[in-house]
Parts: sequence; C-alpha cells; structure tokens
Amino acid sequence: MNLLLIHVWNENEIAYRGKFSSFFSYPSITLATVYALIPQGVFDEIDVLDEHSQRVNYDKKHYDLVMLSSETSSSGSAYKHADAFRARGSYVVCGGYHATALPEEALEHCDTVIKGPGELSIPEFIRDFAAGKPQRIYSNYNVKPTDFVTPAREKVTLHGKLKISTMIANPGCNNACKYCSMRTMWKSVCRPIEDVIKEIKHLKSKLVIFYDPNFFANREYAIELMKAMTPLKILWASNATADFGYDEELMDIAYKSGCRGVLLGLESLNEQSLYGAAKRFRNVDKYKEIIANIHKHNIAINGCFVLGFDNDTEEELLRLPAQIDDLGLDLCRFAILTPYPGTMQFKEYDDAGRLLTKDWSKYTQHVTVFNPKNFTPDRLNEIYRIVWREAYSWKRVFHRLHISPWRKHWYGIILLGANIGFKYLGIDEGRKNKSQMVK
Repeated sequence: MNLLLIHVWNENEIAYRGKFSSFFSYPSITLATVYALIPQGVFDEIDVLDEHSQRVNYDKKHYDLVMLSSETSSSGSAYKHADAFRARGSYVVCGGYHATALPEEALEHCDTVIKGPGELSIPEFIRDFAAGKPQRIYSNYNVKPTDFVTPAREKVTLHGKLKISTMIANPGCNNACKYCSMRTMWKSVCRPIEDVIKEIKHLKSKLVIFYDPNFFANREYAIELMKAMTPLKILWASNATADFGYDEELMDIAYKSGCRGVLLGLESLNEQSLYGAAKRFRNVDKYKEIIANIHKHNIAINGCFVLGFDNDTEEELLRLPAQIDDLGLDLCRFAILTPYPGTMQFKEYDDAGRLLTKDWSKYTQHVTVFNPKNFTPDRLNEIYRIVWREAYSWKRVFHRLHISPWRKHWYGIILLGANIGFKYLGIDEGRKNKSQMVK
C-alpha cells in the first residue's frame, strides 16, 4: 500500500509564500511528526508533500491512503484535494485545526477525521485501516508526556523556509483568549526533559525555535529545561506572555541557556480590547517597562498585534507604528481579528450575525471576515495595510535594528532578514486580487 501525507496550503494566499518567505517562514514540523507516528511495516511507500513549496499531482501515483492536515484558511484546498483523491479510489483522512473544530463539515469530503492531537489517534487509525475497519472520527486528547515522538524532519523539504530548527516542549496553553484556537487542538503537556534534550542534540543545530504557545507557562518545568539546555550552548527563541518581563530569575536563566528572542502577544494598546478578548495580562501601561526589562537581558522581542477589536478606534490603530517606535520592539507583526471556528470569538460573532462569510479561504488574518464595531470591513482592511506599510518603512526598520540588543552580534543579520521579509510580506497583493476580498 502507498500513503501520501500533505500539509495543505491555501491556494489563493500570497502572503508567507513569496520570494522573501525564506526570511521569516519557519519550518513546520506537522508532516515530520505525522510521518513519525505511522506504524512501521504497514505501507510500501510513504510520500510527503508540503504545499508551501510543492504542488499536488493527483495522477502521479495511486495512493491507497491520503492524509491531509489543514488550517481554516486552507480547508477549502484540503477539501478539493480530498474530493479529487477519493474520485481516484483513495481513502482520505482530514486532520488539523479546522477538521478538529468542524468534523462533520470535513466528513462531507473525506472518509475519516482525526480530531485534536494525533499522537494516539493516528497510530490507532492506521491499525484499524490496515485491518479494514477504520472509524469515521478519532479523538483522543489523553496524550501523556511519553507519547510524543521525534519528528522525522529528514522526510520534509525546507525549500522556501528559514534554515532554523524548530521543535516543541509543551504544545498546549492554559490561557483562554477568546480568539485563539489553540485549546481546540491541544492540552498542556510537558514532554520529558531528557527527551527534549536528546532531540536538540539530534538536531545538531545552534539555532532553535520553540513552537510552544508559551514556553514559560510551567515555570518550574521551564527552569529545569533551560538549565539542562545551558551546556548545549545553543541559541533559541520562543513564545512568551508579557509577564515574562517581570520575572528576573526566569529572564536571567533564559539568557544563560541561550534564549535570544521571544514573541509576545501584546495584541492591543487598548486595555478594554484586551479585557474583551479575555487576555490575562491587560496592563498596557507596563508594556514599555516590560520590553526594557527583557532588553536588559539581551533578549529581542517580536511584538504581535491584532486589529479590529470592538474597542479599537481608527485613530488608535493608525498610531500603532509610532507607538511601536516608542515601545522599542525589535520586530512587529499584525493580524486582522479572525474568529476561527471552535473559538469563543467565532461562536459570539456567529450567534450575533456578525460574520460576513464562511468562505474559509478568506480566514487568513489579512482580510476582515466580520462586521467590526467602529469601522467598515473595507476600512479595517485598509487600516491594516497602512499600519503594515508604515511600520515597515525603511526608516523604522533601521531604527529597530539600531536599538535592538542584537545589533552588536552576528545573529543581528537574522533580525535584518526578518524585518526585510515582513516588509515584503505581500499583504498588499490582497487588494489587487479580488478573490482575497470579502464582498
């Protein structure tokens, strides 16, 4: 039997998939993990395809089983692939965030849905499939620390991606932000520290990005892991929450272990917007102090912002680039508020009739898919692009490079590349391509 694994990409999406994508697109470990979860001896051939840089050919080879992983914005592409492969006699499985949130919708196009993490469900499904008795839905969130596998990274192309190793120590998050789909997919489970260290050594890389939603959420675990990482002499970055900037011990240990960057979901400079989103840390007056504290430990910061909360105003959003200058961030990223299926935000907007479309291909975070409170959808689209362009003027790019704690180190070139990559992200293409706009 032959198996094909596909990480699906939204075929209409331009951003994050252009000539500059290798400046800011980190390698996904989804395909590599799924490959590692497939029991040995079942398939004669296993092919792996990352649609970020590869194209699907329905007729190149017959596959007995096709497994598709997609997010909401790429679900339409996943359904197209599923329909095409089923028409050619393949058994098709859908998994990932969107199939987890809307399994019945996915089952209109595939034979089986795997909800949530695959660590237990994928091996169970493969055994059932080989025995000729697959079920329609598999869902097992009871993943233990020892159930995680080492991703088969050598099976996945790195074309169009940063050549920086990526991994996970804890895939879950205990926060409950209304717009976030993380808890739909994962529970917080800390991998055994010895397994994480073994995997880092296996990578043979001096640069590592942790995909953990909040690397420092379990403080004791994070401290123990970082102390174990210190002798490895690697440089690494991760996600964190704003209160990381008040924990001197944690920041000190992080730097000594090689931490040189954190991504902070600051989201908004309007406290009422943070309250409305159920953000745990909401004191925006402390952002500048937090950033300064983290910089004192020579750790750079990528600050992320969401545009379109009910308390946002046009004037506030248009001030963001100047305020980011004042905050002293090293890098910044923006997204339009997007109510993903499975989140509290989606249910709230759906119940209130505020969703403009359920064409999931529009759920890219670059297009407004709901009725904002204080501006029209078209105006929010326009503000979003104005903010991106102004935040990534060459003057502001060089200002960030000048003030960054990375400016005196060789890895400052990574920050330059990331700033250039985000400058040419391609979000303006959405205005030229009418298929990207909600009408």
